[in-house]
Amino acid sequence: MFAFSRRRMKIGRSKGHKSDPLHGSRSPGGHVSLSNGGDPITASVSGRADDLAYRCSSDSFDLDARALDSSENWAVLPTEGDKPAPRFSHAAAIVGSKMVVFGGDSGHQLLDDTKMLNLEKLTWDSTTPKVLPSPIRSTSKLPACKGHCMVSWGNSVILVGGRSEPATDRLSVWSFNTETEIWSLMEAKGDIPAARSGHTVTRAGATLILFGGEDAKGKKRHDLHMFDLKSSTWLPLNYKGSGPSPRSNHVAALYDDRVLLIFGGHSKSKTLNDLFSLDFETMVWSRVKTNGPHPSPRADCSGALCGTKWYITGGGSKKKRQAETWVFDVLESKWTVRAVPPSSSITTKKGFSMVPLYHRDKIVLVAFGGNKKDPSDKVK
Repeated sequence: MFAFSRRRMKIGRSKGHKSDPLHGSRSPGGHVSLSNGGDPITASVSGRADDLAYRCSSDSFDLDARALDSSENWAVLPTEGDKPAPRFSHAAAIVGSKMVVFGGDSGHQLLDDTKMLNLEKLTWDSTTPKVLPSPIRSTSKLPACKGHCMVSWGNSVILVGGRSEPATDRLSVWSFNTETEIWSLMEAKGDIPAARSGHTVTRAGATLILFGGEDAKGKKRHDLHMFDLKSSTWLPLNYKGSGPSPRSNHVAALYDDRVLLIFGGHSKSKTLNDLFSLDFETMVWSRVKTNGPHPSPRADCSGALCGTKWYITGGGSKKKRQAETWVFDVLESKWTVRAVPPSSSITTKKGFSMVPLYHRDKIVLVAFGGNKKDPSDKVK
């Protein structure tokens, strides 16, 4: 767990700034709409306008006061209950006061279990979710997978892609209702992307944006797709400019529901530390020029956008792991190092998950799992 005060940062949607390097000229005639389709918009600490999943305001929610006292660095969260098996390359998302974890790699096999951490009690809840039968699948079992993505949407989490057993040709999208504890396959229409892992998925309202990843044959990709959650329809996105090269295990964020940010990852032959932005008003990719120091090349890192600050932690190359937590200021196009934890920190592990949570006057980053010499089941 990594905590910092929200009073030091701008929270919610920015209306733009004349010195903001990510805000180019607007193009009313040719932009892609990422609006909520009439849904009410509420300011969010995550940078996404309607995302309520990162808020927990319960008076009983404490997250271990001693850990929060060690603000702006990582601290272990002691948990109880039916703890998940150690894992990495899983996915996690927060709905209300629960962190949902699915799948991953145990080091011996791919996993297909669903675990929920009650953040008010710091207790892992026992759950045996059901899977609705699907007319387009011969089995009602949710496939074990790794390298997938999960995002929250209302009372549900949406699972996208991943390297699964058995393997599939096309990308699958699943929905898990945290109230009924039921998984259901979303019967997608349209131009369904090829199956992949190590991709990124961001959400604006009822729209998902997918970028990159690695297909079943190991080929790195840099294609861009949009998925409408209300109609379960995939659409390819056409863009201009020289965008990111094909890559996997990068990180992505969607700022102001309008600007997609892509950082780092593995290309075919090297580890990257470049930063790109795509403005959905103009559909033009740009390489972001930054001021001052910047992160070394890294992949398998985790990221969380909180207002105008993008927190990126961990990751590394094939030879070296990086423990520090970097912050990218979207408005100033500037990188700074926020925390340099010891070598025993979870951030030196590979394939851990990280989710942001707003509580009282603090923003808390909660990390789980990962692999160094062995897979982990720790929460930090």
